[in-house]
Amino acid sequence: MARRNQNKNYDQGLQPDQSADSRAEQALKLRRIGYDYDSIAKQCGYSNRGAAFNAVKSLRKKLMKDDALAIAQIQSEQIDAALVIVNKRIAKDDEYSLYAIDRLVSLHKRQAELLGLDAKADTLPAGATIVREVGADLGQL
Repeated sequence: MARRNQNKNYDQGLQPDQSADSRAEQALKLRRIGYDYDSIAKQCGYSNRGAAFNAVKSLRKKLMKDDALAIAQIQSEQIDAALVIVNKRIAKDDEYSLYAIDRLVSLHKRQAELLGLDAKADTLPAGATIVREVGADLGQL
């Protein structure tokens, strides 16, 4: 006897994962307004409360990661804009240039943190080589 595909999405002509995102979004919306996972599973078509929980957890994790990346991008752009201003002040070479250099150091520190440039030695993979530009023109050496 031929086995019938029990996936509801298959019967509707959809691929199994095409509606997974929309189901997870609906599950998260229900959870945010106070539904328990048993109710979410029934309303969203999950097989049990554990599947509903996992869908909500996975979507929350994805959204948090997306939000964190967006914030890091905004901060990086702000740092770039601030660096332009600081470098202009340093180029003036006046009594305020030393203050600008202090700002430059703190901006570069935050930028390196955002970009992950200052990895600790114990977090580097074995055999990794770190290359840093010191500011010298290699053609002059």
